[in-house]
Amino acid sequence: MSKAFEFDAVILKNPDMDAAGIEFPFDVKEVFGKARVLVCATFDGEMYNGQLVKMGTPCHVIGIRKDIRAKIGKQPGDSIHVTLAERESETLPYSTVDEYIAGYDSEIRKRMEKLRKLILSCSPDITEKISWAMPTFCLNGNLVHFAAGKHHIGFYPGANGVTEFTSRLESYKHSKGAVQFPNNKPMPYDLIKEIVQFRIKENLF
Repeated sequence: MSKAFEFDAVILKNPDMDAAGIEFPFDVKEVFGKARVLVCATFDGEMYNGQLVKMGTPCHVIGIRKDIRAKIGKQPGDSIHVTLAERESETLPYSTVDEYIAGYDSEIRKRMEKLRKLILSCSPDITEKISWAMPTFCLNGNLVHFAAGKHHIGFYPGANGVTEFTSRLESYKHSKGAVQFPNNKPMPYDLIKEIVQFRIKENLF
């Protein structure tokens, strides 16, 4: 991934169709070196692969699908929290969670293997796949995701998964839907398990 951007934005309605999106508040050509950019984004913690384009607007925009707007309970005129980074390629060098984890050195690999095992232990019905270029765990829909960063492991339990445990995540960098667990500190596996169990209840009931 290239440099990540994090900002708040107001959802804008496309006046010509039943569509909505947000403006990217930076100069796309200056930061990415090109006019059309494939990106991985989150909107209030909900993940989406799309692209930054100009739609007859002075700024580049990225659309927000209707089902995502419904899931986060936001409509045109509402403010949302956005994270966004460029997707390097449509073709990934891995297609399974095993291949993803195997691509990292021993200490990071051990952390991810333990995290993966913990998530899967929360229910025999959890399945896994690569989605949004990262390990994704599903049970009646997306449950949680994780990804290896340069200095941390990113954990993505959705906006509610962070909000419910905010007081216990104060010592970690976090935003709506995402938490960073530094590589130089112990992973809070017990807390992570509680978050996964909370997300299972959300998805099933």
